[in-house]
Amino acid sequence: MKNLQEVSIIELQGKTFEIIHVIEMLCEVCERQLGKKEKSLRTIQIMTEEDYRNLLERASAHERAEIDVENCKIYFYDHDFPGDIHAECIEKL
Repeated sequence: MKNLQEVSIIELQGKTFEIIHVIEMLCEVCERQLGKKEKSLRTIQIMTEEDYRNLLERASAHERAEIDVENCKIYFYDHDFPGDIHAECIEKL
């Protein structure tokens, strides 16, 4: 996978992509991942420069955006702190 900003419109033009929102659940103490939730949001088609700009603008609202050009999937990543802590982190407290 590549960072979305590293991919040119030429690589995307004429393709349909599934956008997937990934929420990484992080430990309150060490901030490492506890788990993640994935949800398919929609499919988009990149045909014009405007479609490409809209995609980049939408991606800027998320912490990170990655693309799998071969499998036509775009991942928007965000973090959440659900209040959970790893067992080993509790032992260190």
